[in-house]
Amino acid sequence: MRRLIAATHTSLAVLVVLTLAGVGISAGASTARAQPDARKRQAAAEAYDRGTAAYLDASYGEAAQWFETANRMAPAAPALMQAIRSHQRAENFARAATLALRLGEQYGADAAAGEYSKNVLADLAGQFTRVDVSCDQECKLDLDGKLQEFHSFFLEPGHEHQLVATFETGSRSESIAGQAGETRAIQFEAPPPPPTPPPGETTTETTATTAVDVKHKPLRPVITIIGAALTGALLAATIVSGIDTNAGVNDYKKAVADYNACHSNCTAKDNLAHKLYSDGHGKEIRTNMLIGATAVVGVTTAVFALFLTDWSGKKKPARLETAALRIAPLYGGAMGVLEGSF
Repeated sequence: MRRLIAATHTSLAVLVVLTLAGVGISAGASTARAQPDARKRQAAAEAYDRGTAAYLDASYGEAAQWFETANRMAPAAPALMQAIRSHQRAENFARAATLALRLGEQYGADAAAGEYSKNVLADLAGQFTRVDVSCDQECKLDLDGKLQEFHSFFLEPGHEHQLVATFETGSRSESIAGQAGETRAIQFEAPPPPPTPPPGETTTETTATTAVDVKHKPLRPVITIIGAALTGALLAATIVSGIDTNAGVNDYKKAVADYNACHSNCTAKDNLAHKLYSDGHGKEIRTNMLIGATAVVGVTTAVFALFLTDWSGKKKPARLETAALRIAPLYGGAMGVLEGSF
C-alpha cells in the first residue's frame, strides 16, 4: 500500500528568525550562528521528505530537485542516489549520469554507492559526451548561461556548447562539442590581474564621483521612514501567514497516520490527506514569498538609511544644486553602463 510521507512545514520560530534577520535585527544572532549545522541538517531532512512525497506522486523532476537540495545542504549518499533515480525516471539522463560521476567521486569507497554509480554510468555514459575541466586557480563554471557546479559532467552529443570559467582576475571561454562516448579534457588558465596604477594616481572620474557621493545624499528621510513602515507591515503579514501555515500541520499528520493505518476503503482518507497537503503547501509558498519580500524591502530600507538618506535636515544651497546639475552630464556614460547591466 502506498504510504504518504508527511512534509514538515516551516516552523514559526525559524520563520521569525529569518524575517528579523532580513530587516537587520541582530538580537540573538550569536545564538543562531552557534547551530548552523543543525539548521542545515533539519532543512536537508525537510527537502528529502518533500522529494520523497514528489517521487511517490510521480513528479520525478520536482523530486530530483528536492533531493539535490537536500544533498547540497547536508551531503549524503542516499540523497544523491535518490536524485539520480528521480532524474532517470524524468528522463533527464545527462544530469543523472553527471550525478553518478559525483556519487562515485564522493562515496566510491562505500560499496553500495560505488556499485550504484558504476551501474548508472555503464548504462548512460556511452550516450553522452563527457567533459573534464581543470583550472590552474579556483574558478566557477558557466555552461550555456547556467552555473555548472561540477567540473566533470556530461553533455548532449552533436551540439556546440559555450563553457565559461570565471576567476578573480577575469574569465576564459571555449566552445565545446563532442560525440557520444567521447571524453573532452578542457584546461583553463586564469587571466593575469590588471596592472596596478602608480601610487597617488587617480582618474578624474574617480575624484568627481567621490566628491558627489560625499557631498550629496539624494533621499529625504520620509522615503526611508515609508520603507521601514512597509517592512513592518510585511513582517506582521509574514508572521500571521506562518501561524496560519503551521495551524494545519497537526491535522495533516493525523490524516496521514489515519491513512497509513487504513487497510480497506481508504479512498476518503487518501483524498483528505492529499487535500490537506495541497492546502498546506500553498500556504507555505505564500509564507516563503512573504519572507523574501520582507527581506528585500528590509535590506533596501537599511541601505537607503545608511548610504542614501540625508538625515541632517538642512536644505541644500541653490549653488550646490546648480553645480550638481552641471556635473551630471559628465556621468552620462556611467549611467548608460548601469542601464546596460540590468
